[in-house]
Formats: sequence, structure tokens, C-alpha cells
Amino acid sequence: MNLLEHAALRLKMVTDTRHRQFFLQRMVKDLPARERKADAVAARLPAYSGSGNSSDAELARILKEQGYVLVPNLIRPDPLSEMAAYFSEQECSDPYRPRVGSFKPSGGAPAGTHVAFFTNEVVAHAPHVFGVANDPSVLAIVASMLGAKPTISYMTAWWSLPAGDGTAQHAEKFHRDVDDWRFVKLFCYLTDVDETAGPHVFVRGSHKVNKLTEIRRFSDEEVSSMFGARDIISFTGPAGTCFLENTNGIHRGIPPVDKPRLIFQVLYSLRPVIYGPKVPVAKLGANGVPADLDPYVNRVYCAAQ
Repeated sequence: MNLLEHAALRLKMVTDTRHRQFFLQRMVKDLPARERKADAVAARLPAYSGSGNSSDAELARILKEQGYVLVPNLIRPDPLSEMAAYFSEQECSDPYRPRVGSFKPSGGAPAGTHVAFFTNEVVAHAPHVFGVANDPSVLAIVASMLGAKPTISYMTAWWSLPAGDGTAQHAEKFHRDVDDWRFVKLFCYLTDVDETAGPHVFVRGSHKVNKLTEIRRFSDEEVSSMFGARDIISFTGPAGTCFLENTNGIHRGIPPVDKPRLIFQVLYSLRPVIYGPKVPVAKLGANGVPADLDPYVNRVYCAAQ
């Protein structure tokens, strides 16, 4: 049985709609074909009627062209400090080694742990996350790229930790995300990130290049040979640095060698994906969640009032 037949059999066995949609789109590797399907899906979804500021159209253009765009001044100092303090006190776990259990990095992570993620519930109850994820400018930029009203499909936060000899593992190697026919992610650094603290790296323009489209990890040599070193962009900056990125483009996280990195991320997609909660874990207007958020955009995480 070849890989395509195996994927088709797996899809046939999946009955949940969200899972079926997820695995179906992952079978299509050709980027132009994915764009055509994304256009067709977006045309059937609600249009976005919100409005951002005057610069949002330009930021959306940059995002579409180069695959990423910085979003300045998204998180103010006080909310930033509160978010970082909250996640510093919550337990997290290594998704690649669940046997080590949950822990607080402040108390020392298990030896060999590269990344430590928080649960959907922990992230959903963090201060300010819904306000950041629903920032009007961010939603306007994302909607322009998606071609429809966005769905907040997944909010996550994790620590990247110095471990061992710094050899890259898993998503620390170059790869493409294949989460939906079209999607974009918001990255927010909650700690200072320099070259020793595990910066995120993106290959500028790779979201439009129909090469290296397999779902696998790519070597540094493959990526450099295909795209050239000039278009490999490393994101460093102080806590509060935020950027939007089309992570169907090739990217990676550099393993920290000196300082840990704490990051908050939001996935905006055309449809719900499999990573978020199966049922809403929050409620609009309750426990710090703003009451005036768009119920459609937030339906994966928030029940209506």
C-alpha cells in the first residue's frame, strides 16, 4: 500500500467531520491546487464585516506577498506582564514525552525536554488572550488573507527550553504546516528573544513556491539550496514582539541554547481544525472573556451567552 492509499484508508475510517476535513486537505500537496480549493471554501463562508485601521490593508498585502508581517504594539506592557506571569505559574507538559508528566519550568523541566505546552483550558483562561486574538486590526488583516471571516481554531502557548546539546528536534527542524486549505498564525513573544533564546525562523516567499511540499522535516541544506540564505529570516525582539505568518511556508524554531522562550500563538483558519477543544471551554461575557466578541470567530472556544 502506497502513502496515498494509506491516507485514503485513514480518511475513510474517520467519521468526525472536523477530522475528515483535516486529513483530506493534507492529501493535497500542490500549492496552486490548494489555493484553488481555498478560494472555493472561502466563497461559501461568511464574509468579514469588521474594520481595522488605515494601515491594515498594507499589512495584509505584505503578509500575502512575503508570508509574514510584523504587528507592532499589539500587546501593551501591563497585559504582557500579566500574561507572562500567568503562564510562568501554570503546569505544562512535553507533548513528545507524555510519560514525564506535567511540571512547572520554574521548578525545573525534566532532562531532555525541548518544548513544554499548556492545555487548551489553561490557555483559554489566561488573561488577555481573547482580547489579543480578537484585535480588530489582526482580524482585518487575517480576513483579507483568508478571503472570509476567520475562525480562531487553536490558541496555544509553550516554552522552548535549552536542552542537551541543542540538536533540533521535531518542529525545530524546517517544515510546512498543513492545518487547513488556508490559514495564518499569530506569534507573540512573551519573553525577550535573541539569537540564544530560540528565535522563530521563516523562509520568506516559500508559501508561494511549489517545491518541498511534502509533509516532512527538511534539512538546513535542502532549504538553503532551494531558497538561498538571504530569504531565511530570523525573528528576534523584546517581549511583546508579534507577527503574523502563513506557516504553510517553510519555517522552524531554533533550539534555545541559553535562555528559555515563552510564546503565545493563535491559529486562524477557514474552518475548525483538530487541535482546539472538542467543546467550548469558555463563555462570552464570563470569567474575563469580553461579551462583545464575534460568536462565529470564537465558536471553537466560547459558548454564546
